[in-house]
Amino acid sequence: MSEPLLSVNDRTSAVWQKLKPYLEKRLETLRRKNDSDKSQEQTAKLRGQIAEVNHLLSLGTDRPQVPDETVFNKD
Repeated sequence: MSEPLLSVNDRTSAVWQKLKPYLEKRLETLRRKNDSDKSQEQTAKLRGQIAEVNHLLSLGTDRPQVPDETVFNKD
């Protein structure tokens, strides 16, 4: 588990209060898109976007998610 990136003050800031609903709406939109028929490539792209938005939202919690760096290092 990693340490919180955002302090309690950060999480109550006006910027976070605007950003969080935007990210939640984005997540809802991506999930809806993912529920429709897509190619494997399109589905993988959407799942990656969903994971990234979830990670960003987790930054506003006491227990932020740690991204799986092995996903990005497939050389």
